Amino acid sequence: MAPDHDADRLSLPVDIDVLIAFAASDSPDADAESADAGARIAERLLRAGAVSGSSAALGDLGARRAVMTVPGWSVQPLAASSDSEQTTTRTVQKQRDRELGIEFTRSPAGAEQTRISVHSFGARAAAGDIVRISVRLGADRTELLVVLYAGDDGTLTGQAVTRALTMSEDLEISLLAGAALDSTHVSAVTDAVRCSLTAGRNAWRRVAKGLPAGDPVRAAIIAGLS
Repeated sequence: MAPDHDADRLSLPVDIDVLIAFAASDSPDADAESADAGARIAERLLRAGAVSGSSAALGDLGARRAVMTVPGWSVQPLAASSDSEQTTTRTVQKQRDRELGIEFTRSPAGAEQTRISVHSFGARAAAGDIVRISVRLGADRTELLVVLYAGDDGTLTGQAVTRALTMSEDLEISLLAGAALDSTHVSAVTDAVRCSLTAGRNAWRRVAKGLPAGDPVRAAIIAGLS
């Protein structure tokens, strides 16, 4: 039997629709028989992927793509008019991730605090969902949770002012469904409520109202509001 060159040119993981389109693109005049050949190639490769574990690798790839990375920034001091005074640059870091559908903004807020703003412009998030901002420092991991709510213009937004992170840390940002919060998040939830602005605190109140009495997340929100 002649070698299957189409299969040789394709690497795993693959999508069956992509494979069929690939087979058709090789021969502009391809007929139904060519399409059947492409489908057979897809079936063989997908079977091989299931055996080798490449399906799991594809899932891992999807998870990695759902994380937005933000590099740390340095805030440089500027000389003020007086020799005895200094002022800090009004540094604003802004970054967008189209796949996650998040615009992230970080800026100094004075008194060793950092202002965090997030906006969702995609279809991944809904009001009450959480933007999880992770900071890695060696073996330690710090998380800041920002709840999303509808802003004045109808877009989803969230804000916090915190000492938990500065401008200099490298960050990882991901989305978490509000319903996915559980007892492992209670400390982070309480901290998040405390560093939220008024609109964010009201959004956390709405989350709490949707939870049953005795729920650990509800109790964590109440603790943050008190």
